[in-house]
Amino acid sequence: MNYGFHLSTAGVITGMRRLDTLANNLANSTTVGFKGDLLNLMARKPENLENPGAYSDTNAALDALGGGSLFQPNAIDLSQGSMRRTENPLDVAIEGDGFLQLESPKAANGAKSNDLLLTRAGALARDTQGRLVLATSGAPVLGTDGNPIVLSNDTSKVRIDENGSIFQGDDEIGQLAIVNPANVADLRKEGRDAIRLVGGKIKPTPGATRLHQNTLEDSTVDPVVTLAELVRVSRGIEFSTRLMQSQDQMTGRLLDTFGRFN
Repeated sequence: MNYGFHLSTAGVITGMRRLDTLANNLANSTTVGFKGDLLNLMARKPENLENPGAYSDTNAALDALGGGSLFQPNAIDLSQGSMRRTENPLDVAIEGDGFLQLESPKAANGAKSNDLLLTRAGALARDTQGRLVLATSGAPVLGTDGNPIVLSNDTSKVRIDENGSIFQGDDEIGQLAIVNPANVADLRKEGRDAIRLVGGKIKPTPGATRLHQNTLEDSTVDPVVTLAELVRVSRGIEFSTRLMQSQDQMTGRLLDTFGRFN
């Protein structure tokens, strides 16, 4: 394979992966509690020819060419989103580290997983069974006892303090579980406002973490910055495509020239 064509193709593939990530972030710039994806890339170094097996996720044929990029699992931007008042008593926002815990769906084969389902989307509602659930997906939100929290009909009298304790009138009916992952590298986007904590390992939640009632945490994605980056990446893909065409034309001329001597 033409080495220049290979590198140009790698540029297009990398650009398309970046474009997909940015487009998904931009589409969720108004999604409550959304944490943007950060694309991790690692250069495929020509030195790997002298050090075979240096990469765990690699390909011997591509290593023989050198150059290009390797994709690593996307990281999640866990920075604090801005707070927005809603005046809805069932809306909560987390200030600091930690996630609300969701009830995990049962596996089809009945097997139990240690994974946890978490979320920062604090737009909550009361379902037909009286359970406190995510307004978007209907997934029940768990309390510190590991069970869904059940509310009475009158949600206007619900009060949630900064520790997550839930009151209706003078009665405390439960406390929201705030989960802090032991290793953020174990977090995987699940969809429907949920993030899976693979393995379920947690650590104590910092004392500085607080809950705010009548408030939602906005997405961490800046739409203006993301759109500008989207345009820049699109131009990079266009440039790499032109390089591919140029390399292809050069190879064609080479074959036409030296093919006459056969």
